[in-house]
Amino acid sequence: MILRVLAWLIVFYRRWLSGKGPLRDVRCSFAPHESCSAFGLRATSEAPTARAAIGRIARRIRRCRDACLVTDGHALSWTPLHDRTPVEIVDELRADGEGAAAIDRLLRVRRAVAIWRADRPSIRACDELLADPATGIAAAARATRVCAEPAIRSRARRRLAIFGVVAAVAVAVAIFLPWVGGLTLGLAATAGTLSARTTLERERRFDLHQTWAQRR
Repeated sequence: MILRVLAWLIVFYRRWLSGKGPLRDVRCSFAPHESCSAFGLRATSEAPTARAAIGRIARRIRRCRDACLVTDGHALSWTPLHDRTPVEIVDELRADGEGAAAIDRLLRVRRAVAIWRADRPSIRACDELLADPATGIAAAARATRVCAEPAIRSRARRRLAIFGVVAAVAVAVAIFLPWVGGLTLGLAATAGTLSARTTLERERRFDLHQTWAQRR
């Protein structure tokens, strides 16, 4: 039952929310192959339990950030996933049922990080894994995505502002509809807290990598 509700929510998002309103500038790092919502639908049909499906979906959403390098034109930054070895990354992806396109994209980001750090063993490991037919895909999809740090910070501020407005409206609604207002406030507060934590962690890592770049 929970898996069906989860699948319905994903379908609702794909039909009515994706690419619209506040989400109009949200771009999945794994498009045009299996997007996060498409992966989520597949997870609801393949995972043995709702908890396993939610876990896979949550990890995929984190990997959507992992598939994008961040730069301000001087420093290059990446998420903690790419501090791990290429083999560990591939093993985790395969355990979650990721396809060749997602594995290929993350390996290419990991290879770019290895080049930036002059980590020759990791470069060789990425090359060996990318040469494997099980992980290789068409050359047209092999470009490493790089995001601008100022644009990321601007979007993060907009998201936090939206969550703040939703929370304020929920407080007003709670006066007349306590159950609806309380639920909405809880969801907005949870989403806002997670978004703020992610933003702070990303900025902390970017500052760290910026310091490394200055020492190169």
